[in-house]
Amino acid sequence: MRRYLLSICITSYKRIKELERCLKSVDSKYTGEIEIIVSEDCSPQKKDIEKLVREFSESSPYHVVFNSNVSNLGYDRNLKKLQILASGEYIFYISDDDVIVPGALDKLIEFIKVSDHKYKLLFGPFWYDPIKDERRKHTGSFEIPPGEASAAKYIYDAILFSGLIFKKDDVINLDAERFKNLNYFQVYMFLNVMDKNGAYYLDELMINSVSDGENAYGQVESSKANDNNNSYLANRGSIFSNLEFNKGLFTVIKIFDEENNTHVFKTFSKEYSLRSFGGLCKARKYGRKIYKQYWIKMHTLDICYSKVTNIYYIVLLIFGDKMGELIFKIPKRILIKIRGSK
Repeated sequence: MRRYLLSICITSYKRIKELERCLKSVDSKYTGEIEIIVSEDCSPQKKDIEKLVREFSESSPYHVVFNSNVSNLGYDRNLKKLQILASGEYIFYISDDDVIVPGALDKLIEFIKVSDHKYKLLFGPFWYDPIKDERRKHTGSFEIPPGEASAAKYIYDAILFSGLIFKKDDVINLDAERFKNLNYFQVYMFLNVMDKNGAYYLDELMINSVSDGENAYGQVESSKANDNNNSYLANRGSIFSNLEFNKGLFTVIKIFDEENNTHVFKTFSKEYSLRSFGGLCKARKYGRKIYKQYWIKMHTLDICYSKVTNIYYIVLLIFGDKMGELIFKIPKRILIKIRGSK
């Protein structure tokens, strides 16, 4: 079997138009170095999705692989399925409602070659289209040393799996079965590789996170009818949904810590407390009643919130979200600058 340099691995569920847009965004002069793999997770539109991918494959200069899961695997196990299907040295993950920025693949492939395939994990910034903002942004390109400190510092860069590039051989043996419905298997992969091997941050915009499609996995049985029958995982439109997803994130980090005798969650929890302003601000837009309910639910999470978080809550409760954003505008910019530095 031929081994490509890069496997573009796309998770797919139900979003046909978005998937077509994603496929068309794969553009590189290195056509012989790339394969595209679509793993459709047994959605009601699986036949239409297969038809789309087959038609794309007929006119595409790339090797295209289509997989349709016999049963719904859910987000975490579908990421693993893509790993198994990939024949590339590197796996480039992307969601079907995101697109690859023009020119990004050529720059990535050229960097991999010039660095002699040295790095086990690469990632770069992405454009978050809903609010026209650049995310996962740091200053310049740089090598990240291995170790617990790096894993803890860059963990937020693993939240969006689109644009995370892993060397297949370094993640293929990681088990995804126990992460069913936790929805953050990529974070576990990221922490493992970062801790043991470090990474490289390539300061090239790679992904446009359009995020305009229906939730890719929240409406399927793996999330809607999971062990806890958690309806919030199925309804991403709810202001409480992110809090429920965060429970899965916390569990993933704790599993990593337990296995490796590390303390990443302790560092992460402090950062999470400081970052809580965004969620509180969104909740405040729904009015005081929902805002107070959100605050109560926040405290069901395994996080020790700082005094700063309590100040966030009081200021937003009294002054509302718009005035609160103005009040915290300057310290927020300072915090982002500090977090974005090497």
